[in-house]
Amino acid sequence: MKIKVKVLLLTFISCMLSIPLFAQESPAATENIAVLRRFVHRLNDPDLATDIILSQDILTSKNLDEDQQEYLLASLDEIRINVQSKDISQLEYINFIAAGRKETYDIDLEGIDPQQVYFVRYLKRFVFAAVIRDKKIASFTLVSKGNNKAHFVFY
Repeated sequence: MKIKVKVLLLTFISCMLSIPLFAQESPAATENIAVLRRFVHRLNDPDLATDIILSQDILTSKNLDEDQQEYLLASLDEIRINVQSKDISQLEYINFIAAGRKETYDIDLEGIDPQQVYFVRYLKRFVFAAVIRDKKIASFTLVSKGNNKAHFVFY
């Protein structure tokens, strides 16, 4: 009987050792995090104009009107100030699925693929969320939609 228990225990241990503790990120997730890191580094660069970041890093529709562009520039400036006040080497980039309920319970994805949604955290505190599409930031704006829910706005 003791031999069976030892064999079962050894089999169990060998199976556990063959399973990675953390699944590797998919190539798309790795690429999305690289896009987000690049965006944060560009926001942190005081010599880079905000309108350049808007034109090169943000995915917008072709018919963006002047008011929307001004709003986006102001929003980028606000995030920029927030990012520049942080030690960016301590920022964490977390996918929506891995973030947990604390950061996601009040967000209505409205059909957005959760693999495209990321959070930037600093010292375990939320800095901003972003949707990444086509190697650009598609949205970094969460607005209230009522009933304690928020949703992303796209431009």
